Amino acid sequence: MPEAPNEFAASPNGDKWYLEHNETANQHTVIHRANDASGGTVTRWPISSFLEHFGDHPQGQALREALHDAGSAEQEVPSEHTPVVQKLVTSFPWSRKTQHVED
Repeated sequence: MPEAPNEFAASPNGDKWYLEHNETANQHTVIHRANDASGGTVTRWPISSFLEHFGDHPQGQALREALHDAGSAEQEVPSEHTPVVQKLVTSFPWSRKTQHVED
């Protein structure tokens, strides 16, 4: 049974991203909920696909932080995917906090 999804990022326009963990399947999924003006569409992504498409975006960086906080970053990013080089994030209104990730 899936646990309640945890919000890890939100944009000023109302889009929200959640991390959902299904303990039975031992699987994490990223959920994107578009803002109401865009129809509120919900999209689900495997973590590796989400990072492949949005890894260098603020929501990708926020996901990495959420995974790190959950202690599962090593398990969730498959080795066949090259991680995106992270940069200094000074301030994005939808990221949880300012961070500096070393190369």
